[in-house]
Amino acid sequence: MNRLLASLLCASFLLTSTPTPTLAAENGDAFVRTANVYLTGTGLDSDASIATLAEFDLLVLPSEVQLWYKSFFSKVRERNPDIVILAYVPSVSWNNAFWSDPLHVALKKGIKDSWWLTDAQGNRKSIWPNTNALNLNSDWVDYLSTHVRDDIMSTGYWDGVFYDEAHDSIDWVGAIDTDRDGKDDSASEANARWEAGYARLFSLTRQKLGADAIIISNGSSKSAYAPYVNGRMFEKFPSAGNSLTDWVGSARDYLSFETKVTYDPVMIVNVNTENTGNQTDYKKVRFGITTTLLGEGYFSFDFGDVSHAQLWTYDEYDTYLGMPRGEPENLLNSSASVSQIGQGVWGRDFEEGKVVVNATDSAQTVRLDGEYERLHGTQDPETNDGSIVSRVTIPSQDGLILLRPIEAIDDATFVNGAFARIFGGDGTVKRTGFFAYDSGSRGGTRVVEFDTDLDGKREKIVADDTWVTIFDDDGVEHARFAPYTETYRDGINLAIGDIENDGSVEIVTGTENGGGAQIRIFNKDGNLIHPGFFAYDTGFRGGVNICIGDLNGDAVNEVIAGAGVGGGPHVRVFNKDGKVINPGFFAYDPLFRGGVNVACGDVDGDGIDDIITGPGQGGGPHVRVYDRDGQMKSQFFAFDATEKDGVEVVATDLDGDGLSEIVGLSTNVFTLSFD
Repeated sequence: MNRLLASLLCASFLLTSTPTPTLAAENGDAFVRTANVYLTGTGLDSDASIATLAEFDLLVLPSEVQLWYKSFFSKVRERNPDIVILAYVPSVSWNNAFWSDPLHVALKKGIKDSWWLTDAQGNRKSIWPNTNALNLNSDWVDYLSTHVRDDIMSTGYWDGVFYDEAHDSIDWVGAIDTDRDGKDDSASEANARWEAGYARLFSLTRQKLGADAIIISNGSSKSAYAPYVNGRMFEKFPSAGNSLTDWVGSARDYLSFETKVTYDPVMIVNVNTENTGNQTDYKKVRFGITTTLLGEGYFSFDFGDVSHAQLWTYDEYDTYLGMPRGEPENLLNSSASVSQIGQGVWGRDFEEGKVVVNATDSAQTVRLDGEYERLHGTQDPETNDGSIVSRVTIPSQDGLILLRPIEAIDDATFVNGAFARIFGGDGTVKRTGFFAYDSGSRGGTRVVEFDTDLDGKREKIVADDTWVTIFDDDGVEHARFAPYTETYRDGINLAIGDIENDGSVEIVTGTENGGGAQIRIFNKDGNLIHPGFFAYDTGFRGGVNICIGDLNGDAVNEVIAGAGVGGGPHVRVFNKDGKVINPGFFAYDPLFRGGVNVACGDVDGDGIDDIITGPGQGGGPHVRVYDRDGQMKSQFFAFDATEKDGVEVVATDLDGDGLSEIVGLSTNVFTLSFD
């Protein structure tokens, strides 16, 4: 039976704060989509649990959470504003073992004796241990839908409702009398009334909640329900180890039902350990998640139907694929139709990658339509090893998520010809490294491609030892200027962005070793709009490294300066007028005299830019992440820790997932094997 009720655990809850009303979240355009059916009352007051649950795109929680963990909703939405949260509501069973909370106590008071499901002799029926079943062929349906509207959705906590127990039939329970006429129903009579009861429940719920609420069920793809629901959950979806015949049937059902529903489809594909607890069955996870990506659904992986209460996450979960580029295709048989999906090797293209599913009984080798990058994984690194591939061999009942390789750095300045390694905010290797090179510019110059005129196309800005040259998006030179006079020969640092958030882009310059630590600001055409200021003593001649970022969330960028060569690793923060708004901090040992490189970007998703630092010449490739007050958040080595060439740092969103990646740059060819 497709059941979740057994997963609800009795827990002692702590009362917290008041509700913050929310609107139903829209389905984002980000794939992979993940779900967690978390049917336990424990852990929701834990910051660690909240942080993990916020990583999912959709949650299903017990409805009584609204009584005892009220602050959970605001905390998890603060971390993930787009998260969808659904209230778990059994549609038939009354849980005699655990429901002593005020929400269910009040609900039970209104249940009439005639609403219980009985046989002809009046004996109450049960479809799960420690429960009694209610009769869908009664006014229970209207009462339950009103309860969902008035007692659950009215709180403003929820985006919709998850109705459990939507069975295709009821005759399997045994003798029942759904119309209370004193005679047991025939199987056909009972099943017809049961289907009609569910259709009425979903119809009434839709009428009472409106078009924006999300309504999904667990257990049935009946066409009669499609006009009212957004979708369903496929509990215990066939995956690796199950028969391919089962997989074909379930995959067809999944892909078909999401085209039948009237409202925006919300499907959950739940693969689990079949109650074994083997959470390291990565092949099962991959086969399930790649199958899910053949459609528009949310993938869930947990213990099984006796416990949906896990906080498991996997390498594939935080992958950003963007939007699908088309429908799934059979890579071994181009004439096969996805509407009648069968055994085979299926692929689907996305903006940022590709999914391949081997639904056959043997390993298959597939030649890809170009080069792709395997994920960088820590759980199964033999599979997700970050390699660049043009063909892959996939075991039977397995799948792969592949990414389009990153080949350029946009919206941030890089040293032309440097080797780039890409990290997440915590220092984990996120993507495969590459040479950042613009063939139209000399090696060693500083290059940035940025939409300076806000027309949707990037212009190119190049800085050499003296000049900054601006090229239009068609490659034609637009402007050329010397920030520190035409006689200056020591090199220029660049940072570009809309400092005041006023719709105009500024070019901020700093000097390299040999120049004074003067910062100047120009408009997008190279015209000076601020005469500049010195970030450090006017007599200092080590230059100044710069970036711009919003360090306090006020939508106005600050200018962040790092001392150049010969200075200590000192970081200072200025406003656009050169006023010191943070006297600064030492990113490394104050006695170090190689200076400090700086970059700015939101690397942890809190909506506020971080300061990323790397030592100058003579230091190791030791990257650190700080907040605006100089509190260190994380640190790691971008290259071989024994090297002493320092490390230039860049922060920009390379894969479109909304978070800035940290890029470590090296011009030392002998460090490249470290990648």
